Amino acid sequence: MMQQLGVMLCKEREKMGEKQKSIAEGIISISDLCRVENGAMEVDYFTLQVLFERLGKSIDKLELMISCDEYEFIEYRAEIERSIAEGDQDKLEKLISGYGTCNEKKRTIHRQYITALQAIVQYAKERDYVSCLHGMEQALACTRHDDWRQKARFGLCLCNQEIRIIMVIAYCQWKIGNTDGLAEHLEQLGGYILSHYTDIEEQVKVYPHCMWLLGQVYLEQGRVEAAYIACGKGKESLIENGSLNPLWEILELEEACLEKLDRQRELFQCRKYQEAVAFLYQAVGAHPVSNMMAAFFKSSFQGEFVLSNELVRDLRESRRLSQEAFGSEICSRETLSRIESGKRNPNKKNLYQIFKRMGMERENYYGFIEADEYELYEKVRLYNRCFPKGQLEEAWKLLDEIENALDMTVLVNRQFIGMGRITEQIAKGALSREQANRRYRDLLSLTMPPVESGAMIYRVPFRTEYMLWNKIAVNLRKDGKVEEALRIYEEMIKCYRRSRVAMRYHAVPGLTLYINYTGFLEVHNELEKAEEIGKEGLRHCLACCRGDIAGDILANLSLVYGKQGLPDMEEAYLRYGYFLKELYKREESLIILQKSYWDRFHRNID
Repeated sequence: MMQQLGVMLCKEREKMGEKQKSIAEGIISISDLCRVENGAMEVDYFTLQVLFERLGKSIDKLELMISCDEYEFIEYRAEIERSIAEGDQDKLEKLISGYGTCNEKKRTIHRQYITALQAIVQYAKERDYVSCLHGMEQALACTRHDDWRQKARFGLCLCNQEIRIIMVIAYCQWKIGNTDGLAEHLEQLGGYILSHYTDIEEQVKVYPHCMWLLGQVYLEQGRVEAAYIACGKGKESLIENGSLNPLWEILELEEACLEKLDRQRELFQCRKYQEAVAFLYQAVGAHPVSNMMAAFFKSSFQGEFVLSNELVRDLRESRRLSQEAFGSEICSRETLSRIESGKRNPNKKNLYQIFKRMGMERENYYGFIEADEYELYEKVRLYNRCFPKGQLEEAWKLLDEIENALDMTVLVNRQFIGMGRITEQIAKGALSREQANRRYRDLLSLTMPPVESGAMIYRVPFRTEYMLWNKIAVNLRKDGKVEEALRIYEEMIKCYRRSRVAMRYHAVPGLTLYINYTGFLEVHNELEKAEEIGKEGLRHCLACCRGDIAGDILANLSLVYGKQGLPDMEEAYLRYGYFLKELYKREESLIILQKSYWDRFHRNID
């Protein structure tokens, strides 16, 4: 499945000057890593993820095509994560016992995970921090036999899972009062994360947790100012990435520090943000709970999964072909039926033959673009983040750099760059929205051409395809064609819901989809449906650990409640939507929300 990513891994490792041993140690043999890096061997998703993490990089930027078996294993881990968060010990123990049967690879990274979970059970039973600590030390020893505190100074590569285990060890030490040298060790770990995890998407998954724990140790030592500073560093990391985990715990720590420092103004702000986060959870019938053990193991995955089995099915049905005709000269009807149902994983050679026959030059992954240089995917992320911040000149500069480095004969690269150029022309007033939409549709046809069935969106779109559809819908809405815009979102939602893949694994498209679909339904006065989609969007934000986008959805729902004649709910949703946007420093929309609040309630948001 992941052969091409091995080539990217090799290039990034060599660019960073890391030896194969430093990222393979305890995970995979050097000979196997050589085969992975030259594309001769595939490894499971989790092993590949760990290898990238040891370079401080995230594969969340990529859209990965995976099999049904791989997806079930990913979801199995997600179920384990939920059982930890819910404190369901019986369920957790059953899931742990079944983990070995789910995973046939038996790699050390999986043995380490199971050992760590068994330690969590010891904690859950009786809050037995000593047993949990010893269990976590055994888990760490699965991949690391040397003292990480010594080797981290000399270029040790740690994956996300190893760092989380180290933090749980430190957490247990703090809880049992074994704090000699603990602050210094956490300072060292925090410094390591900042220097080695240069990809901030990966950094945010562990750095705020480390700063929270360091802040707690400082606070217990009476170093309140130092605790507040550490807390602030963790909070800034979350704000930069729009992340929710572990925001609640960090705000609680910040509140404790500010009370001791008697900083009333900052304390007022902190409590205001706590109210906003609590309101977000309450809006979907949940509530935030301070649970750092769960936070240490909570995934904040922001990637994209597409099931190869479903893609084959959707392509065939979109062309109104029988299974026999579709698989002709590639595989039998029975084999194709088993592939489409997920009972059999498609042979890679057959899979590519099918895609090519259907006009899709699809390999294993995209990430808006197709390239072997990881740096380009980082630039794409920076480019996309320029628009919410209003940094258009920076966006155009990055687009130039990306285009100059890409192979523009590749369709998906032409599609992404073409979309960027049209967006640039609109911003500079060189294109009307109608002209832009014609060009957007031409770009869509490169990878999602019209089909015999006449279906508009006949398969789960990849990220660039989603963005093109979204831009078309937004332009239609601005031109007053709300019904046409809504049809796009309706077709999109149907397509996502038809898939076995949970919406949390379509994190990036889902964020804007729920914002715009809710808003457009409100404009069209479909208020009940707007409320339903808005609440679904809030659940999506919680599942993806994204708090910044939730502020926009809350603001859109306030308009819905206003039209329904519910002024108290209208006021609360708008106020807390504003506070969340303020917390995450998304200044571009604050003025609009302030004005809306004044126009409706004739006072400033306090």
